[in-house]
Amino acid sequence: MIYLIIKIAICAAFALVTYKLKILDFWGASFATFIGAIIIFLKGIGWFTLLLIFLIAGAFATNYKLNFKKRRLQEKASRKAINVIANGSVPTIIAILSINYNFSMIYASAIGVALADTFASELGVLSDNAYLITNFKKIEPGTNGAISLYGEMWAFTGSLIISLSAYFLLNLDLIQVVIVILISMFGCQIDSLLGATFQGKGKGSMMASDTILTNSDVNLVSISLATLTAYIIEAII
Repeated sequence: MIYLIIKIAICAAFALVTYKLKILDFWGASFATFIGAIIIFLKGIGWFTLLLIFLIAGAFATNYKLNFKKRRLQEKASRKAINVIANGSVPTIIAILSINYNFSMIYASAIGVALADTFASELGVLSDNAYLITNFKKIEPGTNGAISLYGEMWAFTGSLIISLSAYFLLNLDLIQVVIVILISMFGCQIDSLLGATFQGKGKGSMMASDTILTNSDVNLVSISLATLTAYIIEAII
């Protein structure tokens, strides 16, 4: 009973903090709390904490040099419900499927992709040297599909944060930690490739006339494909 009360209190505090500190808007905080509640009640505090690490680290990246990024991307950098759904739906599904199976590495991989991509996009846009992933021609920073050495460095940092956290929180072994890092970086590149080919010639989440997939669509697809890859690798090893 006490453990149940603690979980409820954690979810309530999570909702209050994410909304009051403007990490997410109202609906974003609501969906994040719903996702967090599913994960903490199904898989426990360790799995929830990994999700929380993603949220806090992602919020830092989003709010770092916010005014500069608003000018460069010509948009607001706030995280809304659609962002939460795009980044959190796959980890939630994995948590549900993990009731009878141990999908810890796959779960960590899904969150690792999300943070690697968040760091790459939110911090990589600060670099003045950006190149289109499909042909490596220099383009304006923030353009969909743009990559940079600075952004890749931050993507690796994000994947490292999640993989090492999962080592302690989810009891991954060292081989699994390395796989999570590789899958996270792989998923980040898929995101950039999809952004360059299907998201149009706009910037960030701005909708361009040639947009086929939105920013959230790209996030969801890249996380899904990378997570599927992690599942295949785990099945093999």
